Amino acid sequence: MSQSQMRKQLALVRRGRQRFRDYYRQERKRCAAQLAEAVKSAATDRDGKPIFYTILRHVSQSGMSRTISVHYVEASTGRILHLNYVASVLLDRSRDSRREGVVCKGCGMDMGFDLVYALSARATGDGYAIHHQWL
Repeated sequence: MSQSQMRKQLALVRRGRQRFRDYYRQERKRCAAQLAEAVKSAATDRDGKPIFYTILRHVSQSGMSRTISVHYVEASTGRILHLNYVASVLLDRSRDSRREGVVCKGCGMDMGFDLVYALSARATGDGYAIHHQWL
């Protein structure tokens, strides 16, 4: 999530005189904990790696920007849950609320893999610890 989006959100939920820096740190910690829980509870592949799914929601006219949503299946219940907000906060990327995804800039590579790789590196320290699959 971009800093301007984060500032707007803080203005909506402002409690007392909380500063933006404190709010930002608190949100990043909360999102990191949520990502760690998602890695633990996600369904796994044959190798025992959790699987995160990506859906391409939108491609800009120039082809230099994409909106991608990230999902996982909770192994115990079978529910499909999304990690769009968590990914945008932890990776400092903008969130497209209209298309419900994370904005990934650039081209020439698999941007869904890049998104999952960056989340995996943030959660476990190993970019290949989470398996990626397109839907």
